[in-house]
Amino acid sequence: MTLVDKILLLISYVEPKKNNWIIMKTSNIKKGIALLFCAVFVSSQVAFAGGILEDKTTEKTREAVENASPDDWYTLAKSADKCFDKKVNLKEASQWIDQSLDITEAPYNLEVKGNYYMLNNLPEKALEYYVKAVRKANSDDPTDGENIQRVQKKIAEITEIGR
Repeated sequence: MTLVDKILLLISYVEPKKNNWIIMKTSNIKKGIALLFCAVFVSSQVAFAGGILEDKTTEKTREAVENASPDDWYTLAKSADKCFDKKVNLKEASQWIDQSLDITEAPYNLEVKGNYYMLNNLPEKALEYYVKAVRKANSDDPTDGENIQRVQKKIAEITEIGR
């Protein structure tokens, strides 16, 4: 019997009485309470499963950072990017992106820093890093049109917000 079937069954036990009051028989109250506990249990398990996924992201990104070489800016940026996407472990991820940028400024980590600022509702700061990312990409590899266009689209979205 599905949860929906149980809820429909519970509703069928409700009996309308005078003055639009709804009263349940004692045996039906017990069934209703049991159903309520089932619903709470199922919803808590779903919420807990979401927490497990978030913890796995944090766990995997921490492991990647711990196993990275000291000058591996890309792993720091990629780990921060994953955390920003999942909206988990944001404080540590912001430290990782700063460390990545301290090692080297590349189009990817500049874009990730812009994403961090957008996540924190700071479009002006995000715009600054997106522009840096495009300039760096143009100077490093002007043929990398796909990545440049992706960041330019983000810039266009921010400038549209500002109008």
